[in-house]
Amino acid sequence: MNHTRHANVALPFAVGTLWVCADRVVQIDGPLSLETVQVRDTATGALIPALVHDLKPLPPNGEGTDPLTVPEDEWKRSLTVAKIFEPYKECHALPSTVTRKLASVLGISRRQIQRLRVRFQLTHQTTSLVRNRGGRPLGLRLLKQEVEQVIQHVVAKHFACREPATTECIVERIRLLCMRLSLPPPSRGTILRRLRDREGFALERAQAGGKQARQHWEPRPGKHGAAKPLDEIQIDHTLVDLILVADDGSLIGRPWLTLAIDLATRVVLGFYLTMDPPSCISVAMCLAHAMVPKPEGREEPELWPMYGKPRCVHADNAQELQSYALKRGCEQHGITLRWRPIGKAHYGAHIERLMGTFMRMVHTLPGTTFSNVKARGDYPSERRACMTLEELRAWLVQRICRGYHVRRHRGLGMPPLVAWECAFRKPDGTLRLPDVPLRPEDLQRDFYPFEFRRMQRTGVQFNQSRYWDPALAPLVHPKRQVRVHYHPHDPSRVWVRTEKGGLIEAAAVAGAALEEGVRSPLSTEEQARLDAIKQAGYDVGDPIVAQARARRRTGMGKRKDRAMGDQARSAGLASSARPPAPPLSRASVTVEWSRP
Repeated sequence: MNHTRHANVALPFAVGTLWVCADRVVQIDGPLSLETVQVRDTATGALIPALVHDLKPLPPNGEGTDPLTVPEDEWKRSLTVAKIFEPYKECHALPSTVTRKLASVLGISRRQIQRLRVRFQLTHQTTSLVRNRGGRPLGLRLLKQEVEQVIQHVVAKHFACREPATTECIVERIRLLCMRLSLPPPSRGTILRRLRDREGFALERAQAGGKQARQHWEPRPGKHGAAKPLDEIQIDHTLVDLILVADDGSLIGRPWLTLAIDLATRVVLGFYLTMDPPSCISVAMCLAHAMVPKPEGREEPELWPMYGKPRCVHADNAQELQSYALKRGCEQHGITLRWRPIGKAHYGAHIERLMGTFMRMVHTLPGTTFSNVKARGDYPSERRACMTLEELRAWLVQRICRGYHVRRHRGLGMPPLVAWECAFRKPDGTLRLPDVPLRPEDLQRDFYPFEFRRMQRTGVQFNQSRYWDPALAPLVHPKRQVRVHYHPHDPSRVWVRTEKGGLIEAAAVAGAALEEGVRSPLSTEEQARLDAIKQAGYDVGDPIVAQARARRRTGMGKRKDRAMGDQARSAGLASSARPPAPPLSRASVTVEWSRP
């Protein structure tokens, strides 16, 4: 028969036993009802009522004890007792001979031996027999409840906020507030321990916001990946930590880099470097560079052999990555466009780490700004800048192809170049080529922004310019609307999409694209001379208008006088033709009447 004791042992609410109630160690004084007992606070001696379900047992000795932290002598003693208890773990009670022998060896009473066995039967672990080191239980708080409330109030108001005060300020505020309330102020060490107890997600969210708190404390099990190359690529932008110069040596600022990484092989599938801020054009150029064979490999085919049409593009929620043109372009080529969940930056961890890898390489170039002001120190970035945009582009190609691609990747266990080649090698050793778009020359334009315009006889009117090509003649119709793709930074041409999906390139023939009617800057002297001529025109023209208005007022006055005289003469003739009317009398009228 199995007499093993269960882990849930009934503990009586006996008078004098110690319990924990609201983080305070209390001693039961006696029952008040079936659900309420009277307890005494061991720190203050105050008697208070407490509900039975609010009472929690003190942490038992040895619970959660690390065997490596137990002193050697105490461990040997506990191990000896455990070996003696082990043969009798299935028995309901120890034999009396064993109990007396063990009590004699350990120098304790038989009652204490029975208590040790009860603890051992709960877990069957040696650490349950380790004696308590003494002292206060872990987590015990002996401060007055009012002082604890003062500490929590000051911490919540001045420390758990977006503008947290320093720890010294918190200590000073708590001390002064306790003195004002005639409470004993806690020590500095006690307050610092309370602050350490508050550390965690809730405190960091109150101080730095939810995004940083989730970054530090939120669990993120599992991983995001792809099974085969081109199953999914991630694309993002970053401002390069480098100041560039023009061909004449003048500073032009920091460029923007757009990168696309293949998730399965970690290869850089495409990139785009420009001085313009991120836009749908940056995305279009990067995707086109990723999907077609690289122009950098024309002279050296082995330099950058990665290309192909991705099945899914994973991007963040930036405005330039949510353009209608990008969505239509992906739909045109059968590419699934998937957005990163809002506020979940770790879903793009692969591209973010790749950006950080290349920025650390950029920090070795002259003119770098480093990642922050502290890292930059007194380095004169503007004075040391000497690289042009084309030089940085050529340097990046070498770092990607002859640096990153041939270095062992920690997540793959092999270089990305080898992973790409293995993925496209058949079992017989032959290679298969990735899929490419049918019309690589039109690929960029498929992702360009577009607008609908009417196809007129004179051409397409767009952005104060007119565009035409002889191939547009069959499309001319007064009611036909055509889709016009354009490059925001190149107004010299547009691309008109036909009904069959083709693109016709139309050059600018008139308007602002040819700098017709463009305002030319004037010198200060020239502008002053023109302003003087304008002022002279006002000086001469204003008196002419004023004279005409005065003459009009004079003529209107004479005409008014003549009209009033004619009215008076007409009234005189009318009065001589009629007899004068009797004056009205306002006197009362008296009426006499008699009853019939």
